[in-house]
Amino acid sequence: MRKSLLALVVAALALGLAAPAFAAPKGPVNEEDEKPKPLPPLQKNFPLDQTWSLKELNGKPVPSGVDASLKIDGNLRGSGYTGCNSWSATLYPVKDQHLMVGPFALTKKQCAKDVMQIEVGFLSALVGSPTWDLVNGELVIKGPRGSARLARSL
Repeated sequence: MRKSLLALVVAALALGLAAPAFAAPKGPVNEEDEKPKPLPPLQKNFPLDQTWSLKELNGKPVPSGVDASLKIDGNLRGSGYTGCNSWSATLYPVKDQHLMVGPFALTKKQCAKDVMQIEVGFLSALVGSPTWDLVNGELVIKGPRGSARLARSL
C-alpha cells in the first residue's frame, strides 16, 4: 500500500512540475516570433583563375569582333581586355557576393568611338561595389553604374 501511495505521490509531483512547461505563454505573443524564419542565402565562391568574355553590356549585346574580358587570379588581381586596351586592378569578391575594385591600370590606345564606349561601360560596371552571380553558367555583374553579362572563355 505504501509503495502504490508513494508511486501516486511521485507521479502527481512529476505532473505538477511538468505542467508549467505545457502552459500557455504569459503576456502578449509576437506574431513574428511564431513565423518560420528563412535560412540565410548560401554564399557562392567567385570562380577565380577563369577568363570571362563580355557578351552583354547594360542589357545590349556586344557587337561581334569586340573582345572584352575579365579574370580574377588567385592573388585577387583582376585583369583583362576592354576591346581596345588591356587593364588590371586589385579586384576581389567580398561578403554578399559583391566585388571591390582598386584603381585601374589601363593602356592608352585610342580606338573607334563605339569600342571606346564599350570600354567605358565595361569598366564602369565594375566600379561601386557591384554584385555578381553565376546564372546558367554565365557571370552576371550588376552595379550602380551598369551591368555586364559574361560567358566563360578558354
